[in-house]
Amino acid sequence: MKNKIILSALLLAVLLPAALQTKAEGISVDAGLTPAQDRIIIRLQYRNIFNQMGGNDIVMHMMPMVAAYGLTPNITIMMRNVYRAVGTNETMMEMDSRWMDPFLMGKVKLYRLNTRTYNFGVAGFAGTTFPILNSSVSKTYSPVLGINASYRPGLWSFDLNNAYEWVNYNTKENQSTARQLQLNLAISRNIILPGIENCIFAPVQEFSFARNYPTSGESSSFGFISPGFQLVSPHVKFEGLYQIPVNSDKSAINYGRRLILGLRFMF
Repeated sequence: MKNKIILSALLLAVLLPAALQTKAEGISVDAGLTPAQDRIIIRLQYRNIFNQMGGNDIVMHMMPMVAAYGLTPNITIMMRNVYRAVGTNETMMEMDSRWMDPFLMGKVKLYRLNTRTYNFGVAGFAGTTFPILNSSVSKTYSPVLGINASYRPGLWSFDLNNAYEWVNYNTKENQSTARQLQLNLAISRNIILPGIENCIFAPVQEFSFARNYPTSGESSSFGFISPGFQLVSPHVKFEGLYQIPVNSDKSAINYGRRLILGLRFMF
């Protein structure tokens, strides 16, 4: 009995620091990815998206690939590219399976406070898509500006992401198709798994809200309540999220459920 108590204490002493240092950021947004200097984070995801337009189904399979690099202790650069596979399209819209335009983003640390009981940080980020692929017939950009705040009290993690996007901005016409306000809150807690060395399980709960302001027509809003999880090891994270739609306004598109599965590698 005494040996079991000593063994449990040693296991807790080894895993607890790892649990405190391992971050379980949000799953549906990438702004929270923050590798250390000269380190790289690779995130691969599969996203099953179901929407409706006029009662007609649209099913898409999105596969985003993200690479984030810690340029300095205060600066992160990130690149994302997405392959879209159209599963079902019962609408009159023309949609084909293709690579989307790449997205490049930079993030700068604005404030950081580290204490024995909690960590708090604020970072600003800016990025845009670049119309360099054959799919970009209209040659538009989608610039984004935002703020990301993180709070880590003990084993808990809170990540708040606030972004504003100009969707499909046409430089010749000097206007975008729409503007969109995006809010996302991710809450998670690290749970030590006894008997599994250097492995942390983190239930995740996300709350997402978006407000569309089209150039023509009425504005609309929608949101998601999303339970999920992350299984965290020193170099790999497995993550899953199920997004349950909360449509606050009626719009042309009725946003449906979404499933996200992913892997994250740290080098």
